[in-house]
Amino acid sequence: MPNLLRPVVIATVALLSACGARQNPPAPEPAATPPAASAAASAAPTPPTLRLPKDVRPNGYAVELTLDPKASAFQGTADIGLDVAKPTSVVWLHGKNLTVKQASLMQAGSAIDVTPLKSEKGDFLGFSLAKPLAVGTAKLRVVYEATASEKETDGAFRVNEGGDWYIYTQFEPIDARRVFPCFDEPEFKVPWQLTFHVPAGNVAVTNTPQLAEEARPDGGHTYRFARTKPLPSYLIAFGVGPFDFLAAADSGQNKVKTRIITPKGRAVEGTYAAKVTPEILAALEGYFGIPYAYEKLDVIAVPLLGGAMEHPGLVTFNSRMMLAKPEEDSLGRQRGFADTQVHELGHQWFGNLVTLAWWDDLWLNESFATWVTPRIIETWQPSWDAPVERVQDRSRSLDADSLLSARRIRQPIDTANDIHNAFDGITYGKGSAVLSMTEEWLGREVFRKGIQRYLRKHAHGNATAKDFLDALSAEAGQDVTGVLGTFLDQGGAPLVTATLECGAGQPKVVLTQQRYLRLGSQAPGPQTWKVPVCVEYAAGNKDARACTVLEGERAEVALTEAKTCPAWVFPNAEGAGFFRMQLSGDAATKLLKTGVTKLSRTERVALLGDVKALALAGALPASEALTLSARMAQDPDRAIVETSMEMLELSSARLLPEARLPDRARFLRETYGPRARELGFTSRKGESEDTRLLRPRVVRVSGRDGADPKIVAEARALADKWLTNKQAIEPEMVETVLSVAAAHGDAAFHQKLVAAVRTEKDRAIRQRLLGALSSFTDPELVKQGLPLVFDKALDPRESMWMVFGATQHVRTQGVAFDFVKENYDRLVGDSPDALLPKDAAGRLAFVGGGFCSPERRKEVEEFFTPRNANAPGGPRMLTQLLESMDQCVALKTAQAASIESFLTGRAAPRPPQAPTTR
Repeated sequence: MPNLLRPVVIATVALLSACGARQNPPAPEPAATPPAASAAASAAPTPPTLRLPKDVRPNGYAVELTLDPKASAFQGTADIGLDVAKPTSVVWLHGKNLTVKQASLMQAGSAIDVTPLKSEKGDFLGFSLAKPLAVGTAKLRVVYEATASEKETDGAFRVNEGGDWYIYTQFEPIDARRVFPCFDEPEFKVPWQLTFHVPAGNVAVTNTPQLAEEARPDGGHTYRFARTKPLPSYLIAFGVGPFDFLAAADSGQNKVKTRIITPKGRAVEGTYAAKVTPEILAALEGYFGIPYAYEKLDVIAVPLLGGAMEHPGLVTFNSRMMLAKPEEDSLGRQRGFADTQVHELGHQWFGNLVTLAWWDDLWLNESFATWVTPRIIETWQPSWDAPVERVQDRSRSLDADSLLSARRIRQPIDTANDIHNAFDGITYGKGSAVLSMTEEWLGREVFRKGIQRYLRKHAHGNATAKDFLDALSAEAGQDVTGVLGTFLDQGGAPLVTATLECGAGQPKVVLTQQRYLRLGSQAPGPQTWKVPVCVEYAAGNKDARACTVLEGERAEVALTEAKTCPAWVFPNAEGAGFFRMQLSGDAATKLLKTGVTKLSRTERVALLGDVKALALAGALPASEALTLSARMAQDPDRAIVETSMEMLELSSARLLPEARLPDRARFLRETYGPRARELGFTSRKGESEDTRLLRPRVVRVSGRDGADPKIVAEARALADKWLTNKQAIEPEMVETVLSVAAAHGDAAFHQKLVAAVRTEKDRAIRQRLLGALSSFTDPELVKQGLPLVFDKALDPRESMWMVFGATQHVRTQGVAFDFVKENYDRLVGDSPDALLPKDAAGRLAFVGGGFCSPERRKEVEEFFTPRNANAPGGPRMLTQLLESMDQCVALKTAQAASIESFLTGRAAPRPPQAPTTR
């Protein structure tokens, strides 16, 4: 599953997709209990608390499901083969909201009467036995009923697309238990065989090739599928509906059949996915040196899914990420799909072929799939700037790691909450960045061979962090645990300070380290890491590099190729190290004066991220960071301009009094407006892909936030045209135009959008309209619009976007917060009338995340503390949210004067010198 940690829409997707429903399940119908079993039944066996016992394990599943996409209820029969390690009178597995109709157990040809048991806490489904199971094998059969939800996108869920109903699934991490009684933990990796009974007009797809299709007396069909290779429950997937299929070229060394699966009538929209999927799989096979291990490769578009998921043989994708009409496609969408597809197909090795043994090692899945994405793209599509994007993502991960409440990469899993919290920017982003640092430290080929050794040894099995570290150490010829362990098993990241010393003798750099923390967070005590550091420096007319591992609080690095004091030093070559960097003394002045033009593009991106971080920590006046940001905004390089936009956090409206907001808008308008007006709203023949990608970014910031009158006027005119002619705006600019127009929109435009949302049948267009409604900044219009989420004609999995959109502007965040407080029980809960299930409650607290005052922080804490206490992952989410608010309050206190002086006293931005790019 890809990392989807992006503001507004992505936060909403996380809310709607990351947590499953917690509903009061109907009481199971127990099988008749004979007298001999009554005593055992009355003993009330104690259910597990977190993990299942190991005395009984599955050895395989055969499941038959009867599903009608038009109905929420479905029926199942699960035959589960068991290996019994020691005698037991109860078998525990997982089941959530399953109504058991009948259960039976066979061992050695004899039936054993069973009584279903439901735990009061947790999702455990037990079966009390009339007599103990003996050591050996057995088979459990469970006949049951379950539900496909219309409120969420976990477990099995239903979607109406184009007037047709579909059922899809999303099980990771712990939602297979809503669809099957199963041992729903990753270490239980066994074969599955699925059969589906579906009505006429529907087909079924799952992980493996179809073996047979049989007509049913009722006019429907039965689809029987091949047995899978060993898989954990979270990797099982299926879909039922009137699908269309688009054949792609056979993929990989084994030439496996590859198809794009879409809702009815949309196959042509999968053309790009069909083109690049075989190319990506071939590139991954080339890197790993191991063929794709599964029998087919289907990629299926799933409306409303929160991202994508790597199920072997049936990769699922959010339909907007994967599909586009040729005339509505965009470069950004295509690159986004390809990036995510590399991630998902990378999982076919990391996660599928070799599976984590328990959720504390989720990084073995997600960190690696995130790391391998730029590694593949930099050779498959070298013009896409994958190395630069890697450093940008590294900086965002360091931001996430600046919280004291941030998780470790290998966070112990003590509760189910910890499982939900594991899918975060630390596991994905920090883990990936630490792997990149390790790769550069050891050498790319050594690292690659270590990966291959690990994958071959544990293929089709489970593995732990120790297994990977052992394999990597064997190839490296040294124990890598010391370095990696300090990053895997403790939270936070180091701030490495470098001091250039050029006294008598050899020039050197003195390195020191401490934990990096933003203003508002207090260090709990001393921390150190074993940090690979490579210092780049000027050695006469060439660049040189000296590397070490900073193991304690201090280390020295001799600059052996420097005959005199270097003109500049940069202590994080290629931005590979996972640390924040600070130059002490005159080293910073030297770098900015003469060295910055010598840095590579990745190094300049790393430098800008570190400058921002120093300002957020109070180690640098915000005005100095913003001055550098304004200078770099004039750079001809798209990557540098976009990184300068990341620094705009230091001029956030929430840090300023209302009287200074016009000054902020002027700064943005003057800094980005000239380029936005030059690029305009329409592409030109022969322009570069970088220009096409930069245009929407600069137009958005200068128009929406900078209120550039020319940009705003043109956006409003184009938006009105688009409402009646969807070809009026180029595909890459639609969201930007609507966002700018809405941010400065009036009541008439608001009403047009509301009317259009209520009647629009095309999901992609409707979601763009909802995105526009999420961008209004007039508090009264937002207040009028938010009740639209309760409109029965709209899917709450989409309409809730408006609530989160309103939190992104200082003028409307209070409206959104008040709306949630007033309507909380209508928004989430166990009630059938609630828009979202109670399990989605944890992420609803993010509506308060934009506040930056002690008073509002107290309101958020008081309101959400009791409500998040029982939501999956809720306590940690709220803790991190509150700490981020503390950081904002402290930043405002410490840097507001510096920010205001910059905004009120700045001169026009000066273009930077053209760099000598490496």
